[in-house]
Amino acid sequence: MTNSYRTSAFALLLLCSPSMTFAQGDVPSPTGAPEKDSDKPVFVGKEESDEDAGTSRTRSRDVISGTGIIFIAPQADVGYLSTTPNSANIFSKLESTASGWLVEPKIGFGLFSEKLALDVLAGVQISSLAGNILGSIKDFSNESASAEYNKFETAKPYTAKATATLLEGNARIRFQKGAMQAGLAASTVFASGSRLYSSVPDVGVNYAVLAGPQFVYEQRIKDDLFRVGASTQFSLTGNQRNAFSFRVGASYSFLLNSPFLKVTEKKVVKNRTTVQKKIVTTREQSVIEKENVKFIFDSQTINFKFNKAELSDRSQAFVSGLGQIFAAQRSDWQKLVVEGHTDSKGNDDYNKKLSQQRADNVKRVLVENGLSADDVQAIGYGEERLLKNPEQTELDYAKNRRVEINIQGIRDARILQRSIRRLENELFSTPKSQRSPSESDQGAQQ
Repeated sequence: MTNSYRTSAFALLLLCSPSMTFAQGDVPSPTGAPEKDSDKPVFVGKEESDEDAGTSRTRSRDVISGTGIIFIAPQADVGYLSTTPNSANIFSKLESTASGWLVEPKIGFGLFSEKLALDVLAGVQISSLAGNILGSIKDFSNESASAEYNKFETAKPYTAKATATLLEGNARIRFQKGAMQAGLAASTVFASGSRLYSSVPDVGVNYAVLAGPQFVYEQRIKDDLFRVGASTQFSLTGNQRNAFSFRVGASYSFLLNSPFLKVTEKKVVKNRTTVQKKIVTTREQSVIEKENVKFIFDSQTINFKFNKAELSDRSQAFVSGLGQIFAAQRSDWQKLVVEGHTDSKGNDDYNKKLSQQRADNVKRVLVENGLSADDVQAIGYGEERLLKNPEQTELDYAKNRRVEINIQGIRDARILQRSIRRLENELFSTPKSQRSPSESDQGAQQ
């Protein structure tokens, strides 16, 4: 019985023998067992956690433990101001809507807790408004002079600059651990010297009350506070002039007490490990024991022209057929290594170079017939690995002139072996490939 037939009989015995069944501890069984000789993996997963193997994360932060008192110095707001004559008042005929910029430097005090922030500020409002004068009046005190209101002049531009005292109060609610705040800002502006928000005598107002929403971002720097805020305010007085303003500003505030408490937080993150178990059938276990297989082709099967890397016509057809076989079963193996070998005749360096060229040529033909270049590795050993040493007869020299193809990670070598045998029978009178006894019977561990 040849080595190849002995291999087939031995593998069949492994599959059928009851003694080859594996212990339940080595092959876990799921609720529904897979079909016999099934190639489809079955996974049973469970999540395991190790409370003692947790990762500890520690950080420190400041929290408010009481009421804070701050001195706000300084705070400066800049923004946009627009004033409109009250349409219910006859003075609206004398002047158009005016708009311009405003600046508000101020100082003050504040109280804050974990949820609320209150501020009281005093300062000045400096504004510059530009608009148009539409008409004129000769005598405001004489009602009979009301006819003069109809004596409109050609519209001409004006610019009114004014400075007024300012009182402001703010109330906000804290969000996101106090960094973001939102609430209400209210201002009272008192005219100093001239009327507010107008260039026409007796048309402006003596004071104005404005209120609207406010948003503030607060950041602690060492023992002090830095704030950036924005607010929009509308006039509430309802007299001759209506006003609207939008402003943004920043302030640096000094803490007068220490309302913050440093808190250290420790968070333990439990390590979780997902365990995946693969159900392996008896057939898959036997294949795992035979992952690497070597095929040896002598100089009569893969034959090169004398002292050249060019294949003979019949060998060219044979290597092309090998490439098609390997490509058709590509999913059943991992890598393919082509080895070129020579006999001991000639120079060592020349033999190694020639064997590398021959291995490269075999690889080229395999790739041309369906394989990827990344799947095949070509190595020339020259006369480094002689099968017959010393060489005494011409048959010994012929056996050393050979090509070996190592197939790594193969699932079932029997299918591949039968395909190669059929190819040899078609091209040659008798099969010339053979497996080395140790490898054909037992395989090699990868």
